[in-house]
Amino acid sequence: HEGSEVDTITVTQDIESSVEKIKAFIEEYNKLIDNINGKVKEKYDRNYLPLTEEQKADMKEDDIKRWEEKAKTGLLRNDSLLQNITLAMRRALYEKVEGVNISLADIGISSKSYTDYGKLYLDEDKLRNALSTRPEEVAKLFNGVSEQVPSYDRDLSKEERDIRYNNSGVLVRISDILEDYISTKRNKDGKKGFLLEKAGIENDLSNTQNFINEQLKDYDKRINNMVEKLIKKEEQYYRQFSRLETLLTQMNQQSAWIMNQFMGNW
Repeated sequence: HEGSEVDTITVTQDIESSVEKIKAFIEEYNKLIDNINGKVKEKYDRNYLPLTEEQKADMKEDDIKRWEEKAKTGLLRNDSLLQNITLAMRRALYEKVEGVNISLADIGISSKSYTDYGKLYLDEDKLRNALSTRPEEVAKLFNGVSEQVPSYDRDLSKEERDIRYNNSGVLVRISDILEDYISTKRNKDGKKGFLLEKAGIENDLSNTQNFINEQLKDYDKRINNMVEKLIKKEEQYYRQFSRLETLLTQMNQQSAWIMNQFMGNW
């Protein structure tokens, strides 16, 4: 993370300890992937629309909480930012690390099926063999840091980012990707991480100053403008109907007079 050291996996003669650390990394990575994919694939329940203040007034606090949890399901379905995170992390795992002649597949880490959406699986025997025969390369594959651009900074140029990415191990790459999306620190343009800019986070200014909140304000403004136009249009119709009603009354009176004249002459 920004301003802190990236967790590292140190390959030593204690191979079993290294195996356990790598297994722990895979487990946490898979949890993250499951969490993100769960939100991206979650279906929206149209039976639970957002509550109005009037509806809340007639409900208990626990019932409101349960309802609102249901109402939030599916809100992140097919969210492009979340999909981009998983794609970026997947590339980070499988694209070559410069100066390292092995890949995750070479040490027994791979995905099985596209239906797993990028989850990782481990062949422990293959990993143990790699740790015993090529320990330094395994260490660089996970922990390698670019000598030219050793520190993460959200204001790095594209060229600097590319250099850092290409020469960094998978743990550093994933850490950088997550920082790009969830960093609470602002870059030179005053922007926080992509996800915070879009949706914000509790106990942070981004909770109210974010893209979604601005969209909601814009929708409120547009709705108010539409209501004002509707009221004006309604008043216009009332005036038109009033004039029409007056005209119809006059026509009825004229028609009655004509009929009276006609009947009288007959």
